[in-house]
Amino acid sequence: MSWMVMVTQILLPVLLLFWFARFPAAGFLAFGLQAISVGAVILGIGLAALWTMPPFWVPYVYAVVFLLITAWHLVRGRLLGNGFWQASAGPTTLVLIVAGFGSIGGYMGYLAWLGRELPPVDTVNIAPPFGAGDYLVAQGGSGRLVNIHLHTLDKSVERFRPWRGQSRALDIVRITPFGRHVEGWQPADPARYVTFGTAVLAPCKGEVTRIVDGIQDMQVPEIDPENIVGNYVAVDCGDFFVVLAHLRQGSVQVRAGNSLEIGDKLGEMGNSGNSSEPHLHVHAQRGLPEEAPLSGQPLALTINGDFYIRNDRIKVSGPGAAPD
Repeated sequence: MSWMVMVTQILLPVLLLFWFARFPAAGFLAFGLQAISVGAVILGIGLAALWTMPPFWVPYVYAVVFLLITAWHLVRGRLLGNGFWQASAGPTTLVLIVAGFGSIGGYMGYLAWLGRELPPVDTVNIAPPFGAGDYLVAQGGSGRLVNIHLHTLDKSVERFRPWRGQSRALDIVRITPFGRHVEGWQPADPARYVTFGTAVLAPCKGEVTRIVDGIQDMQVPEIDPENIVGNYVAVDCGDFFVVLAHLRQGSVQVRAGNSLEIGDKLGEMGNSGNSSEPHLHVHAQRGLPEEAPLSGQPLALTINGDFYIRNDRIKVSGPGAAPD
């Protein structure tokens, strides 16, 4: 876990909640600004940050604690009989500083929420490219704040052009039902991540068009900048192609030209290529140019009809249903 995660997803929310609980601002307006600011910070972090470590349920705990603290202050009559703003200079300064953080948090939450809107582009649907289990979307959605892949839509940056087809990709990790995704504290061995070795399945009926296998899995958090997508399988689904990338070295079980049915095993999730920890990269595109396979027309992607954004969970209880 990086120091940034420790500060923004653990230390900052806990300190703000303690401050709000122990030192409520005096005065109706001061208390209201304090409550709104703390709530906005927690909302922004909850929607915009990636919740794998700490797990996905932690921001819900923060939200419940915040509501309980607010209710406790209201029950004790914190807003009654002390005017609009009775806070002294020190607490007032702190409230105003937190209000600045709150405005940033509120804006982040707003941008993250906008990422839930299905983009106004061609959209294709696939079956889940994995079997029964619990999964979490690490990158996904229609906003850059929650989906880093969207940066490659910028046509003015020449180095992005060979990768434009993956601009609306999803990055997905496997988790336990309780949200755990790794054994230990960011271990270097990719095999200690729940995702590593999980079967990758055909998301549509079609034909294998291209495979890459044999690229080594990287130690966490190292990446391979020479082989961006690592090991991958490209599947021709008829009107579009689906690329499934960062597969485990030596796990690909299909060859170009093989016919596929939904649910056929393609390989296993790994940590090859530009992957800081094990995950499955999946995206849809039109065209599969020979010279730059990932430079096709990017398409929005739904899984069983659902459009996913960062921190959404996907629970698969059985074989994936056929796409529409």
